Amino acid sequence: MALDLSFKQLIDAAEDGVAATGQPTSISIDRIDEDPDQPRRSFDEQKLDELAESVRLHGVLQPIVLRQATEEGRYVIVMGARRYRAAKRAGLREIPAFVHAAGSADRYVQMIENIQRDDLNAPEIAAFVADRLEQGDNQADISRKLGKPRDWVSRYASVQSMPEFLRSKLAGSSIRAVYELYQAWREQPNAVETICAAQESFTDAHARQLARKIRSEVGGTHADGEGAAGAQSERGPISPQVALRLIERDRVTAAAEKRTKSSVHRNERMIPSLTIRVRHQDRAGCLLVDRLASQGSRHAVLLVDGADEAEEVPASTITIEEIIFA
Repeated sequence: MALDLSFKQLIDAAEDGVAATGQPTSISIDRIDEDPDQPRRSFDEQKLDELAESVRLHGVLQPIVLRQATEEGRYVIVMGARRYRAAKRAGLREIPAFVHAAGSADRYVQMIENIQRDDLNAPEIAAFVADRLEQGDNQADISRKLGKPRDWVSRYASVQSMPEFLRSKLAGSSIRAVYELYQAWREQPNAVETICAAQESFTDAHARQLARKIRSEVGGTHADGEGAAGAQSERGPISPQVALRLIERDRVTAAAEKRTKSSVHRNERMIPSLTIRVRHQDRAGCLLVDRLASQGSRHAVLLVDGADEAEEVPASTITIEEIIFA
């Protein structure tokens, strides 16, 4: 199931094979419980406040999806936990919902809905993948059902095998960056642990460079003063001193590149630039027109306001709000 489904299609997928009431109905909020096993584990408080304010002004525009609980008269959320929480904050007593008959939730539908609505963080996705693997699905199954590439699934599946100091880096680094460090850690654990102790977060490019340099430093060199040639085996360990020098070397290189880029930017200030402001669901951002989406021409590259990294989204889900030519 691909992730470029519209939300209507997601609801249709959630209702597939299950009896639903057809039209949404208003359900008392105090009769609704959240699913304790849903993939999302954390909620951005600021975004919830913003959504609650929107609900106060406009109401809940998209019904949530519920299933009947085993306890008579109560319901469990299948999709829409963020809208439910925002409605409670907005003081609503009822919320529009589609209701299913009693039964277990489709974990894949919940996962897709969460990714569509507001990206889950890396530990939450890793926990979902680990749970599916434990339940008997293989990586190919997960890839097919989520509409994600196999390497995407493999990166998250590896999290459960990572040491704690690497897993902790997921709070400030992307899964790609941490996975690069994990691959290097499997060859040079001490060097990677030293580097991670000296730095809080890593960009994809920086992690890739460090991993490459760690591998290139295997065995040591005269230049590093780590002993005569042949003193270490081809796969010998890198000392903490060499690992820290790799970090310092990167910092010097980055500073030089920053000065070079600053000079280039000064020379380019007279060149007009194009900025396209767009909205994707409940998020605003800029369309990056200088790169193509890896998923093809039906996708676009979007940088959401406040985000560090761009993401690819279906082009049909983007609304252009403003075109700025300066």
